[in-house]
Amino acid sequence: MHDPSPRPAPRLSIVIDNYNYEQFVARAIDSALEQTVADLTEVIVVDDGSTDRSMAVIAPYADRVRVIDKPNGGQASAYNAGFAAARGQLVLFLDADDWLYPDAAAEIIAAWTPGTSKVQFLLDMVDGAGDPLHRQVPRELHDTEAARLMRTCGAYGSPPGSGNAYDRDYLRQVMPLDESAWRTGADSVPILLAPACGQVRSLRRALGAYRIHRALDDDALVFNNYSGSLLSEYLRITAGKRAVAEGLDRLGLPRAEPLGLAPWEARTVAMCARFGGPQARALMQPSPGAVVRHALDSVCRWPLITVRRKVQLVVWMLGVAALPLPLAHRLARMHRRSAGLPDHSAHAAAARLAAMKSHG
Repeated sequence: MHDPSPRPAPRLSIVIDNYNYEQFVARAIDSALEQTVADLTEVIVVDDGSTDRSMAVIAPYADRVRVIDKPNGGQASAYNAGFAAARGQLVLFLDADDWLYPDAAAEIIAAWTPGTSKVQFLLDMVDGAGDPLHRQVPRELHDTEAARLMRTCGAYGSPPGSGNAYDRDYLRQVMPLDESAWRTGADSVPILLAPACGQVRSLRRALGAYRIHRALDDDALVFNNYSGSLLSEYLRITAGKRAVAEGLDRLGLPRAEPLGLAPWEARTVAMCARFGGPQARALMQPSPGAVVRHALDSVCRWPLITVRRKVQLVVWMLGVAALPLPLAHRLARMHRRSAGLPDHSAHAAAARLAAMKSHG
């Protein structure tokens, strides 16, 4: 007999991982505490051995949040400690330099259904001071296509760490994370493997802010919060492929061999082969040329872009690989323009961010 009674709403654990972000962590904590469904959330703050005044900022919140003050072990160790303490059915790992909008938890909880491994949402990009950049990440959110893309390419359109909330039953299958392998970029593992263990649901509106610390006019060819080194980007991509391959093999699920590359990864690989330096090229096996050919083939096989767009990407990658160095570098700089999706509601987003900034 069908039970007409509504299912109880799941609780959301917001785990804030902090390392040396004394100037930002209070805003992250405040945003977690000010959720419109505060009765359905818990907040856990993990300080990963900060050497600045982070703990002095965090300590006054101890009566409202659970504080874990641990020796430095890297981001995976902070994730592991936070997850071990979390009691919610849903878990969101919030980077201490980002923040959530007040309705984020309510929207996430409303979107979750049994069998969902991850609820993902857009994030407004802001600069180091918290001012809007009028762009959102990611450019593409993949959900119904995510499982197929993950099995063939080891990647799909997903926000960075703060834009994902996971079902704890799924997290039990991939955690604890390897702390030696994921001192940084630990969000890669739960993000990438989520489609293998359940449905991915997308909320196509911004529910938080993602802070970009890099200057808009610096010389880096990438535009994110990693080191800016093309070598580090290449290593992060290859580590993600290994994690997906090992995870799918462990689960007994089929996958492509080798896994392909998403278009944004293929662009990075092409730049690394040309501008990553001798150490990067030495790591590209069997040869940089073979790796670039694999990247080109991956773009051609990616199912979700038009033939015209594929031709544009292939021409761009060949130009980066073959043009004289100054021209190739100028062409490679265009990669940064693809960071984030232009926010067509920029005025509303700017007003929302300005209000939250003045409140903070």
